[in-house]
Amino acid sequence: MRKVLILILTAVILFSGCVEKTVKKGDNISVNYVGSFEDGKVFDTSIESVAKANNLYTPGAVYEPYNFSVGKTPSDAIEGFDEGVIGMKVGETKHLVIPPEKAYPINPNKIQVIPIQENITTITIIPREISVPVGQFEQVFGPNHSVGNTYQIPDSNMNITITNISSEITVKYDLSLGFKIWNAQMPWNATVIKIDDKNLSLKPILKINDTVQFRNSPYNTTIIAMDDKNITLRHNPIPETTVTVPDMFGQMVPTKIRFNETSIIMDQNSQVAGKTLLFNVTLVSINK
Repeated sequence: MRKVLILILTAVILFSGCVEKTVKKGDNISVNYVGSFEDGKVFDTSIESVAKANNLYTPGAVYEPYNFSVGKTPSDAIEGFDEGVIGMKVGETKHLVIPPEKAYPINPNKIQVIPIQENITTITIIPREISVPVGQFEQVFGPNHSVGNTYQIPDSNMNITITNISSEITVKYDLSLGFKIWNAQMPWNATVIKIDDKNLSLKPILKINDTVQFRNSPYNTTIIAMDDKNITLRHNPIPETTVTVPDMFGQMVPTKIRFNETSIIMDQNSQVAGKTLLFNVTLVSINK
């Protein structure tokens, strides 16, 4: 009996160091991965050859194993990925199926719904004078300005004159009654119909059935009704598409645009949002 016990104890000592390590919470690990959608389209990878084969390769980008801490709060990886690697051994490859709620849920704040048909006011009222930061003004018109200097707004036929300079530059529009405005930023031309001490009133030069194009819009718009108070617009449907448009901070963001029977849905969620994601993950190393 004593000999048997000695043999057991010896075996424990000899083989305890041979047990393979597995990933657990708190480990720092390195993995290679290929991420795809359920239709098989690859959207991300740490492997250069896979990136090239799937038209994802970015010249100059570094393709190497992804390093992260398992179970860290907040997590370095998406929840389903973080949970899925627990228990893996070095060299093992595992297939992970991650639902949206453990990957990238849809953010409703990034979705804007616009009615296909909408009304806008016919008359546009703009201030006679506006003030802008000096730096912003100089980006457009260059440095070295004086009160009284007059400039033409780029891509338009409108002139402005500087009336005051401080931390901001104040300018007034040099527009006369009856002046016809064109501006590349506007979907239509307009006529100045009223001028008072503070404001200018502009009336669009439009008629029913005219088709116009709003800036950064991939679809066009038809004027279907018009009177002295309102203009009724109908945005004309196009197949689903993705365009790049500025967000509220001026940053250009890919935006998916699709039409239904009543609305235009403009979605700035990323392509992975709201989708089940598939990952083939190979554990490269465990760094305690």
